[in-house]
Parts: sequence; structure tokens; C-alpha cells
Amino acid sequence: MFVYGTLKRGGEYHQIMVDAGARLMGTGRLLQRYPLLLARYPCLIDVPGSGFKVSGEVYSIPDPSGWRGLDWLEGHPDEYLRRVEPVQVNDEIHQAWTYFFLDPDSLPQGLIPVEEFPIPAT
Repeated sequence: MFVYGTLKRGGEYHQIMVDAGARLMGTGRLLQRYPLLLARYPCLIDVPGSGFKVSGEVYSIPDPSGWRGLDWLEGHPDEYLRRVEPVQVNDEIHQAWTYFFLDPDSLPQGLIPVEEFPIPAT
């Protein structure tokens, strides 16, 4: 799984990753460019070739039941859609589930795409 926002280490909802049994594989970035917009929460928009090769963290989730809490948090499949995207971790390419926001027209106008969602230092 590729996470780019509040599910990252230090993020507001990272505990859900822990509860899902997620194991960190490393930091990485999407191979395709997409806009990542920061509204009330980070929103990855499905507009390939626009924005940045977004950076985040890649996890393995060995137990399929771990996805229930993640899909609930992300509102999959109504608010976010989860699909597989290629992600580079070091020199390797992995196929990772990634959540895309489904209603970009509902976001405030004028948001500027960013490459990374910042996690405040604790």
C-alpha cells in the first residue's frame, strides 16, 4: 500500500496502519505524476501527467482483513477509490494499492498541487 497523507508515520491516522498489521517496506514515490491537493485532508487526484511524482511510504498488509479499517477511513469506494499503482522504492518497482479522491470538484478552488504531505515533527 502506498500512503501519502495522514496514514504515514507520525500522521493523525497512522495507528490504523498499525492496527491493520502493516509493515513498512520503505519510502517511495509514484512513477506517474498526479496532483496531491491539501484540503481538509490530503487528496490525490486522478489526473495522470499533472502535478508531481508524489512521495510517501509503502507498506505490506499481509492479512486481507486489515483493509476493512483503511477502506472505512478512506470512504472506499464512495469518497476514495483504491487501485494499484506502480511505486518506486529505492531501485525497485512495486505495485501498491493507492487511494484516489473521487470528487475534486468539491474541493476549494485554487489549491496548488504539492509533492509531499508534511508530517509535523513531534
